[in-house]
Amino acid sequence: MDRWVDPDETDPATWRGSGPHEDLRRGDDVGSVLERAAQTPLPYQYEEDRHYSEAVAEMFRTSQFSNVRVVYNCGIDAHRRIKVLTRGLLWGGGEDHQRFKAQYRRPPPPTETVPFGEYTVWTRFQYGHIERTDDGVTFSPGDSAPEEKLETLAWADLYEPVRQRLAELELVRNPPFAKYRLQELDEWEQYRTQFRYAADAFALGP
Repeated sequence: MDRWVDPDETDPATWRGSGPHEDLRRGDDVGSVLERAAQTPLPYQYEEDRHYSEAVAEMFRTSQFSNVRVVYNCGIDAHRRIKVLTRGLLWGGGEDHQRFKAQYRRPPPPTETVPFGEYTVWTRFQYGHIERTDDGVTFSPGDSAPEEKLETLAWADLYEPVRQRLAELELVRNPPFAKYRLQELDEWEQYRTQFRYAADAFALGP
C-alpha cells in the first residue's frame, strides 16, 4: 500500500481518488491533522511495502545503492509504546547488495521522554546478491555473517522515510506535545502538509 503523498501536489482530487469533484471536502471542511491524530484509537497499527528508485542517496544517505525496498510495520500499542519495524533490501550500483531488519522504539509513558529526541534502534543486516526474476526479488547471502547493532540515535540521524512514520505515530500518541516539538524543530509545516490530505494517514481520512 502506497501511503506517500507529494507535499508539492496541489490538486486534492489526486489525493482523494477519482470521485466527483463536488464530493471533495475543502478548506475548513477538511479535518485537521491534530483532530485526526487525536481521534485515532489505540492500538493503532499498519503495514506498507515501498520501493524507492529515486532520491535514494538523499533519503537513505547512501551512494552505494540505487534501489531500496522496505516493508514498514508501524504501530502504537494499548500502553502507548511506539514501535516501527522495517525489513528490506538494498541493491543496484555494484555487486554487493544488502538485506536488513531494523526496529525503532521510544519507551512509555509519553510525557517522560521527549518526542523527536532520541530513539532506540536495533539493526541487523547482511551482504549478498540480489537477483530479479519474474517472481520478484530474491536475496542470496554472501560469505560474511549477519551483523547486528543496538544504538541510540537522535531524530535528525534517522532516515526521512522513518521520520515520517514516527511523526505520525508521535502525533497519535500525544498530539499537542508532538505538534509543539515539531514547531520547535521548525518541521511542523512540513509534516502537517504531508499528512493534511493523506487519506491513509491516521485512522480517519481528511
